[in-house]
Amino acid sequence: MKLVRHNKAGRAYLLNENEAASLRSLLQQFPITANVPAQISKTDADPEAMEREKLLNESLAEHRKELKKQATNLLAAKKFKEVQKSYLLTLTPEEHEILLQILNEIRVGSWRVLGEPEDLEPEVPPQSEREWVFYNLMELAGYFEASLLRALDGDLQPGHE
Repeated sequence: MKLVRHNKAGRAYLLNENEAASLRSLLQQFPITANVPAQISKTDADPEAMEREKLLNESLAEHRKELKKQATNLLAAKKFKEVQKSYLLTLTPEEHEILLQILNEIRVGSWRVLGEPEDLEPEVPPQSEREWVFYNLMELAGYFEASLLRALDGDLQPGHE
């Protein structure tokens, strides 16, 4: 994945066939995990704290629902334009931010499913097929997230606008 254009209107990335297929697959599967309720406090049983927690969870559920809708929009044919054996992905600044949020949700959700491991590169490989799936989803989302964040830092390849 390589940033090839960056201007006020947005960014354009060149993806090879495997990258394009992988990113589309991630977007199609979003959300990959169930909505996990947020807990404001583990010890505070105050009715006001419980009400704040309820409002927070409602807001998070609504946000996730909106991200799902945005993931569907990012899959539109006009976003991925075939260029020879590659694909050009064009994103507005808002879509760029939304894609980062979706990828982060996938990465963090997979990490939670794996039991929130401290070591993201375990010495012992995942033991079950389910662990392999979520480990790979976490890694793949991380790859795309890192590529998009590098682009924010201005790692534009020489010779492009």
